Amino acid sequence: MSGQDSQARLAAGAVELLSAPRFLEALRGVARYGRALPVGDPLAAAVRRIENSPVLAQSRLLARILTALTYQQGEFRRAEVAALDSETHSLVITLMDAHAAGTLTREDWERAVNAAKAAELGAGG
Repeated sequence: MSGQDSQARLAAGAVELLSAPRFLEALRGVARYGRALPVGDPLAAAVRRIENSPVLAQSRLLARILTALTYQQGEFRRAEVAALDSETHSLVITLMDAHAAGTLTREDWERAVNAAKAAELGAGG
């Protein structure tokens, strides 16, 4: 592989990364078909989902999304926009709405992030 090819691949990879706010914005733009189920406490539902299957890629992505919402930081690959199934995508949109509305405290968000990290560590992640 020539140096030019390598540079082109690196440049393409850089374009593929999205900041947390841009990733969340892109998620909002994705149309998912399926019925969104009402979620009383979206943070508890997200943590439960992560705790039930902490090694699944979708659970790890959900944990990263919780962190991004809580701390407004992180990077995501553009391909991850399409990585969520309809139900999890709906949950993420509900989380985004709850975050924007300020209906949950900062401590609630931080507890959820810590619980998600603990589940991942407990699973060897």
